[in-house]
Order: sequence, then structure tokens, then C-alpha cells
Amino acid sequence: MKNKTFKILIVILCLITLTGCGLNLKSASYQDICKYVVGNKRKMYNQVNKGYKYYVPRNMNIRYIDDYNVIINGDSNNYYLYVDVISYYYNVKMEYKTDSSLYYSSHIKGNDGLLNITKLSDSYLINIQYNYAKLEVKVKESEVKSAISNALIIVNSISYNQETIKAMLDEGVLSTNEKIVDVFATKDKSNDTLEVNDEYEYEEDDNYDRDYIN
Repeated sequence: MKNKTFKILIVILCLITLTGCGLNLKSASYQDICKYVVGNKRKMYNQVNKGYKYYVPRNMNIRYIDDYNVIINGDSNNYYLYVDVISYYYNVKMEYKTDSSLYYSSHIKGNDGLLNITKLSDSYLINIQYNYAKLEVKVKESEVKSAISNALIIVNSISYNQETIKAMLDEGVLSTNEKIVDVFATKDKSNDTLEVNDEYEYEEDDNYDRDYIN
């Protein structure tokens, strides 16, 4: 009987260890979400691009992609991602300044990044800059926390390949003078809309799951 009880306890402890504590989004603050996601050391990826790879959560899919601008769709919202491999390669020191005029503005992991939330007439515009990447999405109020979580999971997962980036620079594929199209800029800010290129679509199914936030 003692041996059976001991085995049950071992199984329970193993399940607790494997499952982890998780984070409840409903009760978590914006900073709680940032600390939890950025502090997670598990590295996974299911997307590979020129000079970098990254992870897209299972409930999301790639809608448009070129070398360094990606549109990711999730919960009927478009996440606009831009990856700056040039700044990464040259180890450019990023300076992030909070903006008190916004609905919310705070640094991520000390001063390694920035989370800005702008309250619009009928939605919220989330702008995250972290890990030499920028991600922007416009969502309803009820989706703000889940959008922050998804966005941070993506930018935090980005892993750069120094040798590949160097090879592309040597071959002239990349240039420090090259103008990268900024899909995050708004053409008419009074309309609170993002200007994007919907000409191309890209779909990919994956079996990865990184749902460590509830």
C-alpha cells in the first residue's frame, strides 16, 4: 500500500513539473504578461526566413510574407511584424522611450524593449518593439491581453543566424542603405488604419504548440 501511495505521489509531482504554473491572462497585468513571456527560456520555432527563424502560435497563420515583413493572422486580427536583421548584425544599441500621452507605455525587460498601447475610437493599437523586431496589431478591448501575449511570444522567439546574415551582406543581398518598406506606418492616422500590401498570401499548417499561457 505504501509503495502504491508513493508511486501516485511521484506521478502527481511529475505532472505538476511538466505542466508548470502558467499565467492567467484575465488577472495578469500587462507587465506580468511581459515578464512571463520574455522570461520563458523555452525556445521553439516553426518558421524560417532569411537570416532568422521564429515561432508562430498554433492558433495563428502566416497571411503575407517577404524577407523581413510578415503579416500573421490570429483571431481575425492581423499582426504586422518587421524584423531588423541589419541592426542585429551590427549590434545597434536600441533606445526606447515611453510616452505618457498614450493609454499605456512601458519598457520590456528593463530597457530592452517597449510596449505601447494607443486607445483608438473603437479599438486598441498595440505596438511592441523587442529583440530587433517590431510588431503591431489593432484589437478590441477584450483581446488586448491575448494580443500582447501572442505578439511577445512571436518576437521573443526570434533567433538570428549571424553567419547567414553576414553571407547575405557579402553577396550584396542585404545593404545598410537598403530601404525596407515599413508596413507599420499609417497612411492616414486620422482613420486609425494600417497600410499593408495584401497582394500575396501564404498559408502554412504546423503541429507546434507553445500554449504556456492560459
